[in-house]
Amino acid sequence: MDFRNLTQWLDSLLQHGIPASETMISFQGKTVYHHTVGFSDENATHPVTERDIYWLYSLSKPMTACAVMQLVENGTVGLDVPVNHYLPELSSWTVRDADGVHPAHEAPTIRQLLSMRGGLNYDLNAVPIRECLEKTGGLAGTRELVAAIAKEPLQFEPGSHFNYSLCHDVLGAVVEAVSGQSFGEYMQQHIFAPLGMKDTGFTMTEQQQDRLSTLYVQEAGTTSNKAIGPENIFRLSDSYESGGAGIFSVASGYLLFAEAMSNSGVGRTGNQILKPETINLLRTDQLDDICRKDFDMIGRPGYSYGLGVRTMIDPKAGNSESPIGEFGWDGAAGSYALMDPDNHLAIVYMQHVHGCSYAYSDIHPTIRNYAYRAIFNH
Repeated sequence: MDFRNLTQWLDSLLQHGIPASETMISFQGKTVYHHTVGFSDENATHPVTERDIYWLYSLSKPMTACAVMQLVENGTVGLDVPVNHYLPELSSWTVRDADGVHPAHEAPTIRQLLSMRGGLNYDLNAVPIRECLEKTGGLAGTRELVAAIAKEPLQFEPGSHFNYSLCHDVLGAVVEAVSGQSFGEYMQQHIFAPLGMKDTGFTMTEQQQDRLSTLYVQEAGTTSNKAIGPENIFRLSDSYESGGAGIFSVASGYLLFAEAMSNSGVGRTGNQILKPETINLLRTDQLDDICRKDFDMIGRPGYSYGLGVRTMIDPKAGNSESPIGEFGWDGAAGSYALMDPDNHLAIVYMQHVHGCSYAYSDIHPTIRNYAYRAIFNH
């Protein structure tokens, strides 16, 4: 395996607005590549190391989907059951259309929430959310805030379209209701600990905060970055555990998860977090033609969407070296994960730059293709 081209290209990102990055690749259950670039602090005094911590943002979603599918496996959650069966407080869904707001024909199902067809939006400043936070003095927990999210009218009848939204935040509350644990406790007991994932969770200790890689925002249309505070805006309160964007981790921690999902659900510890057939269901395309047109608008060529993950359906259209069924997702600050059960390959890339649109259009596909060429001598 010759990763020289990948390494040279990753190093070049320093000249293209990426002040720090970390890339790890696992093949057949072993780490075969680990490369760090740049500095993890604004003053460029601390080179990137494997101890650096990152907000995963939407890379949280595949782990939330894994948690839900564990509950589907054990029979406590049904994919095609309306969400209000598990969260009775979410019983009065409405839809906004050209004629105004009216009752929804039905509540979103678990499958529709997993596949972003629930009709929700991503408005963190919606009036019901603000009112909930004001009422609780900013201390509202996961189920309280999810109940507020559900008060906002849906953008369409569940199942009729795809819209990237707060669906997975709602699923975090479902996990709480079904398991009887907080979402964070469930994730720790059933995913993080079984896989040996350290420095992964929802709430950082002071020591972990000190290791958080500096967050930046990139000016639109430029490669110029401005350092911003360490807060995660998707963490609506200190008590809120966002299934969509609330988890932090080190790159090696997320690699353990991605690796397990690429190896029949079995981690390096020998613990199995999902069955192979469940992973295959997770990466099965869930979108019809109408929904796929909606998905195509977010710019992931060659992919469609499964149960909480993108899934490769047309490598030629995506100019991709990866096969049909390769899956994963990415995050708001440019992080990226790829999971390929057919080849037992997992890739994790971390950066901490908001507003970096070329991370999704250029960086992620290039890492993917260089990795496949290096491993398979393409």
